[in-house]
Amino acid sequence: MTTAIHRSVKLAMAVAALGGAPAFAHNSLVSHYAPAGYRHDIEMRVTHGCKGSPVKEVRVKIPEGVTNVSVEQLNGWQIATNMRKLPKPVPGEAGTMITETVDEIVWKTASTPLAPGGRWLGFRFRANLPNTPGEILYFRSVNLCENGDDKYIDLPKEPLKASTPDLGRKLWDFVSATPGPSTFLILEKPARPQYPYTMPAR
Repeated sequence: MTTAIHRSVKLAMAVAALGGAPAFAHNSLVSHYAPAGYRHDIEMRVTHGCKGSPVKEVRVKIPEGVTNVSVEQLNGWQIATNMRKLPKPVPGEAGTMITETVDEIVWKTASTPLAPGGRWLGFRFRANLPNTPGEILYFRSVNLCENGDDKYIDLPKEPLKASTPDLGRKLWDFVSATPGPSTFLILEKPARPQYPYTMPAR
């Protein structure tokens, strides 16, 4: 991704933050960028409840192409994963081949729900990202509250990639004008391999 695209997207997000617009009232990833092909740590932040009701459950849908998902333990919350079959096996950890991957992560509070306002909570997981620089991944999520729910599952009306002209404005239009925008991750071409060694072929 070029520096100009970086500036365009960052400017759009800065305008959202300064204007108090709804973009940052939604679920959002800590970073909107990640190196394509890396094993990457992802954090989604939940910043409020459902119209004054505390959050008791959070669900995140894992996009196609994202595999080998592991979830960080979160004190006070129970964690479950729903699985889906892969079209073909892919390499897993310790030289194994895997035939299924996490389709959805579910966090349920076992103690105190997330307060409806004035508090936020980070939900973290690690995953292998597809080696497709320029692609934008969308992580659909749903917050279930003691009363009601908030769904962040909508996608842009037009397909977007890192190379899309005027990407920053189009992303701003998406997050500000869409009732429940999915949070997103832009895959970049990495400057170097993730590891300073080469694993043997199997």
